[in-house]
Amino acid sequence: MLCVAAKLKAAEGKGDELEKEFRELLTKVLEEPGTKVYTIHRKADSPNEFLIYEKYESGDAFKFHMSTDYFKEFSQSIAPLLEGRAEIGIYNEIT
Repeated sequence: MLCVAAKLKAAEGKGDELEKEFRELLTKVLEEPGTKVYTIHRKADSPNEFLIYEKYESGDAFKFHMSTDYFKEFSQSIAPLLEGRAEIGIYNEIT
């Protein structure tokens, strides 16, 4: 299994918009072949901070996710909503 953890920070006043964009993306991602988990978290004490946790059957499933037109469109649409760049970690599941 391949796991991805992404931390993003919304620009001031853009947190609700960012959450909406993620919610719209969620249903599409969960229908992708090889996607096991795709969860969106919003930090309780800092609502402009988001953590996205993803799990894929393989690296190929993750590559497929990244190559979809809707993900590319999503990435472009959220760019003006973000403060800084996303911090992304890719991990191999051990247990």
